Amino acid sequence: MLSRLKMLRSSHPQLVRAQFITSSIKSASKLICRRQVVTMPPVIHQREYKYTEGKVYHGFQCERVEHISEFELTSYTLRHEGTGTELWHIDRNDANNVFSINFRTTPFDSTGLPHILEHLSLCGSKKFPVRDPFFKMLNRSVATFMNAMTGPDYTIYPFSTMNEMDFRNLQQIYLDAVFRPNLAYLDFLQEGWRLEHKDINDQNSPLVIKGVVYNEMKGAFSENAQIFGQSLLNNVFPDHTYGHVSGGNPLEIPKLTHPDLVDFHKKYYHPSNSRIYSYGLFDTNKTLALLDKEYLSKQNWIDNSYSRIPQQERWIQPRNVHISSRLDNMGATIDRQNQIAIALLMCDATNIQESFDLQVLSEVLIRGPNSAFYKNLIEPNFSGGYNQGTGYSSDTKDTAFVVGLQDLKVEDFTKFIELFDKTISKAIGDGFQSEHLESVLHNLELSLKHQSPNFGITLLLNSTALWNHEGDVVSNLRVSDMISRLRASLSQNNNYFQDKMEQYFVNNNHRLTLTMSPDELYEENFRKAEKELLRQKVKNLAKENLNQIYENGLILDAFQKAKPNNDVLPCLTLKDVIESLKWPKVFYQNIKNVQTQICKASTNDVTYCKCLFNITDLTQEETMLVPLFCNVISAMGTTKYNYRQFDELVLSKTGGIDFSVNLIEDVNDGKSYRLSVLMSTHALEKNVSSMFHLCQELLNNFMLNDLDRLKMLIENYISNISVGVASSGHLYAILGATSLVSDAGKLKDLLSGVGHINFMKNYVRITNPLEMRDKLTSIGRKVFNKSNMRGAINSTQSYMPLAIKHYENFLETLPDLKKTKTCSYIQFFDPSCQQYSMNIPVNYCAKAFFAAPYLHKDHPTLRVLAKVVSAKYLLPVVREQNGAYGAGARISSDGIFSFYSYRDPHSSKTLDAFDKTYKWLRSDKSVIDQQSLFEAKLGVLQQLDSTIAPGNIGIDNLLYELSQECFEDYRSRMLSVTINDFQDCIEKYFRNPSKYYGKCILGPVNNKLEFETGQKWKINN
Repeated sequence: MLSRLKMLRSSHPQLVRAQFITSSIKSASKLICRRQVVTMPPVIHQREYKYTEGKVYHGFQCERVEHISEFELTSYTLRHEGTGTELWHIDRNDANNVFSINFRTTPFDSTGLPHILEHLSLCGSKKFPVRDPFFKMLNRSVATFMNAMTGPDYTIYPFSTMNEMDFRNLQQIYLDAVFRPNLAYLDFLQEGWRLEHKDINDQNSPLVIKGVVYNEMKGAFSENAQIFGQSLLNNVFPDHTYGHVSGGNPLEIPKLTHPDLVDFHKKYYHPSNSRIYSYGLFDTNKTLALLDKEYLSKQNWIDNSYSRIPQQERWIQPRNVHISSRLDNMGATIDRQNQIAIALLMCDATNIQESFDLQVLSEVLIRGPNSAFYKNLIEPNFSGGYNQGTGYSSDTKDTAFVVGLQDLKVEDFTKFIELFDKTISKAIGDGFQSEHLESVLHNLELSLKHQSPNFGITLLLNSTALWNHEGDVVSNLRVSDMISRLRASLSQNNNYFQDKMEQYFVNNNHRLTLTMSPDELYEENFRKAEKELLRQKVKNLAKENLNQIYENGLILDAFQKAKPNNDVLPCLTLKDVIESLKWPKVFYQNIKNVQTQICKASTNDVTYCKCLFNITDLTQEETMLVPLFCNVISAMGTTKYNYRQFDELVLSKTGGIDFSVNLIEDVNDGKSYRLSVLMSTHALEKNVSSMFHLCQELLNNFMLNDLDRLKMLIENYISNISVGVASSGHLYAILGATSLVSDAGKLKDLLSGVGHINFMKNYVRITNPLEMRDKLTSIGRKVFNKSNMRGAINSTQSYMPLAIKHYENFLETLPDLKKTKTCSYIQFFDPSCQQYSMNIPVNYCAKAFFAAPYLHKDHPTLRVLAKVVSAKYLLPVVREQNGAYGAGARISSDGIFSFYSYRDPHSSKTLDAFDKTYKWLRSDKSVIDQQSLFEAKLGVLQQLDSTIAPGNIGIDNLLYELSQECFEDYRSRMLSVTINDFQDCIEKYFRNPSKYYGKCILGPVNNKLEFETGQKWKINN
């Protein structure tokens, strides 16, 4: 799925039917009296509905009304009488309202047509003729989510906000963008692709291919997991639209023409081919009236069957496909950089019960050490573990089951296939352990209770594929009913799952075996193909065509630099956002000598516990191993339970016991930092006692004695952290730049950046498993010390006393060792630059310098300034003019101000733009006026006022020791920032180079880097 802000999402996001919120409705139908039991007739409360089936509201007829009690929502399905447009409204007591326009878009080539159209639709419309109002609205809104995404067969335009004025503003922008876009040719050249002179002012300079989507997709396919996932989709479903790349193959994108795009919009963005979603509390009548009056009443119904996707024709025999990938110099050794997967076509996605049952079966087969595939494929330790495509996928018309491995040798391909088949046979013959099956079902049921802060968006994203194929999205929300039907099937037929495996795994010829191996010439071959594509494009161009290309380059450059007329765009006012959100209070209590946060919240009968252990006193070597320790500690078992038993208990009683490492700088002065391990867990109220018992057992009695398992977990860990570097390259570049600023920044990189990947690879190479086990055991004995701990409990008001009692019992069992050093002082470095060379065709650039930490008086001003620099300078220059997919600036709580670019065709040119920020800030004083200042504040408010799940209320208090009062004061100071404050910070932090800064690039080798930048660079190969 391709996204403008979220960069590249997974091409196969997991179906998360279970990540919804549910509430129970308690009712009584019997009254018990002292003298006799009187049976009363059930009391039926007449539910009041906003719309009535059969009635028409603003041109929309209400077709279906259903209340879904487990999520406390009411679903309304309405259809426009004139166009047939379906509108699905979810009425729910949730302040975070959502709106989306969805289209079924089915490309029949790989030019990226629907993806580029998604970009162009948001580049100005009839009512809002502004260049790229999408990005302009980012700082004129307080949206909690704002995006546009292209999937394999759909394009969606969703947003969410808690402010009704904001909701109406964005609704107008989005509707006009999709139904009346300008689709200007210049925007096509900027966003899609174009031929342009390398130096636009020199007609004799060579022609090159440029374009935002073009560079985006070059970056997307620089990640091997993306190459593998895309090929899997294309080859499992080769006959229709899934056989093509909806996002665009970089070598095919230049075949797309502007007229093709305009025609595609006319056909696929017709209202009859759209689906509209709304969610929350805001008045839907206003939405219906706007839709009918402005966009639908003047349109006629058309038959949209042309966009329907047929079922894939089943194969009569299995197929095998082999593909090549780039050599990943951050991955495993070349002999192990191979992947393999077996994919089986399952059922029609619209058969929701069958699909649900197969999803649960898939979890039973692959999830955790008690599953059949884990035992037979992962534990023999001949790979780096499951690859990213593994699991059940229901994103397409037909669903699929995939099991794959990454980082294995070619000679083990045959072994994988044999083990796959043996696993199927053994599972059918032996059946499934009831305890393992129950633990999977419990975890699913618990996840229904676990509340997400973005329920409306989650519901949309998890319903889009099914809705796109005209499936019953309302019945699909009745997850408890589907669980009940599955339990009934299992009860009535002890071989229910085995029968499904016979049907879908054994008697199924629609089976693809996909293998992938690295080619050292992959990037060179791509460059040759790109060069040949360019040659073919240029060779037949007449002189007038060449002149037109030159002229277009100059026109586009002037177009990009022209001052936009943003006044036509709606914008919130201060009175719309002056009030901050009100969250439940957090109280502090000393429990068994442990400072503990207590938060009574509406947690839907789930209790959350977090334990923060200060580990600043660990040695350097121990500290470097803490991320690994966090990954393996709960996967090895205890003295009482082996790892299979412990995993089963955790899955059947809790939502998991997770560990993470945190490095937090002092938010007051930025001169010291704390290192800690955070343990997080949650459970239904009936299981809280068991949850704390399992935590107690793990923390006191963890065991790391099984060297074979430990070795396997470590190798899988290294394999997993090496995947996805390119897809998150800007974050790794920021960490790389920050590592050059201070020792705290360097430690962050060594704990979670490229530095950590390199350290772990080298450490495992020179250290034997026995030594690693002893070191990890020593860490555990030091970490879980009650004297270095702070805790947090979030639960319902009624259950809190009992939760605290269980928590007290848990604390009594923890060792109370000597309190150790609580912080380390930060040492700053002299400026320097480094590059991590990668075999990819794009760059990720970053510059970081120390400015002011969170509670410093200048931090709010710098945060607002970062928004101005991003929106007014970096996006126009680095993205629009220079062709990067993304760019921005930000300041973190530690006081590090950073610039970054994403999927960038340039390196030194981008770094030069970062360095010229002060020059830009001073070049045109009109850039920073009252309106731009206010817009930047709105951009900050999107972060400050973002939604938070009940289980995470107070997390900033725990990690940063920041009270709610500190937050309120910060918010108030941010809103009070003046232009004079702005000017003072510009002079103070940007006029002269910082004493402490670093620059970092992830990307291909640039032999001219030192010449172009005038600085010394350390090259990390």
